[in-house]
Amino acid sequence: MHRARLFRARAASDAAPTAGLAAGYARLIQRGSRCAALVASWSRIILVRMTQPGIQVGFDSFIGPGCTIRCAPRGTMVLRRTVLIRNVQLEAADGARLTLDTAVLGAHCVVVARQRVVVGAGSLLAEMSVVRDQDHVVGPGIQGTAMLFAAAPVTLGRNVWLGAKATVLRGVTIGDDAVVGAGAVVTRDVPLGARVGGVPAVPLDTSRRDAAPAGERTDVAAAVPATAAAPVVLPAPRSAVQPIPPGEPAPREPHTRTR
Repeated sequence: MHRARLFRARAASDAAPTAGLAAGYARLIQRGSRCAALVASWSRIILVRMTQPGIQVGFDSFIGPGCTIRCAPRGTMVLRRTVLIRNVQLEAADGARLTLDTAVLGAHCVVVARQRVVVGAGSLLAEMSVVRDQDHVVGPGIQGTAMLFAAAPVTLGRNVWLGAKATVLRGVTIGDDAVVGAGAVVTRDVPLGARVGGVPAVPLDTSRRDAAPAGERTDVAAAVPATAAAPVVLPAPRSAVQPIPPGEPAPREPHTRTR
């Protein structure tokens, strides 16, 4: 018994340095991967600034792999402390201005400006969300290959959250602290602090007390009366002393098999 305890104590003491060494290696690898990602982002920023003079982006931003950034010769694109996760597409046409201020764009997001698009500070665009300030012009006698567009400015305020696959169309202004549900299509203005969702997007109830002014707030907790939540009463389990209703078979006795 004493030898077994001594062996386990020695094994634990030998495993402790090994575990600490593995954790140290893991931290070192994580730091190295972060440094490599930053260096790759800086190289992309340098390439963008050298090849497209209309883009203003500093090294305080991050450009992930697979991102496509196009700015026409007479367009302007401003990125301030912005994070592009990966495979993000940004476009600014001639005479257009695209401004991203301290925003985070998830994977496969698309932001296109033909007139003006502004994304406020602290805003977060989830994966595959789309923001466009232009629509295709279609109608009788207009060919789809004509590529005609109707544009109107789009503005996203501060701390706006766009859920995954949400779409914001031309001429829309979204107020500060607003939330757009996943898959929503926003076709009209959204007031500050509001929560919208659906196709087309419509206001949704919210339980956030600071989401809207007191006169316009719809508090879910206050909207449900206290008497509506009646307790659920379950039938009591039948005991051995309770009578069996007529017509119901008697329960079988448990069968125990003995040898």
